[in-house]
Amino acid sequence: MYIYRVVRQQLSIPGTGCYTTFGIAALQLLAGHWQKVRFIADVSLNQQLVETLAAACTTCQLDPRQLADVVEDAIV
Repeated sequence: MYIYRVVRQQLSIPGTGCYTTFGIAALQLLAGHWQKVRFIADVSLNQQLVETLAAACTTCQLDPRQLADVVEDAIV
């Protein structure tokens, strides 16, 4: 079983400065504990978009190996 969670990040780009962005973590229930098995950083500045995507990934039980492709399709 997998759950996908939104991760708020504070990042910085030289010359541009600090900004808030949102990534997605894939967690798997292993031996009774949730463990991070995949993480995609800096998916979008739009928190709602990332929350919707994470919820859809959880509902569909997306294999974490496909997360990068799903994120790419969602933001293009």
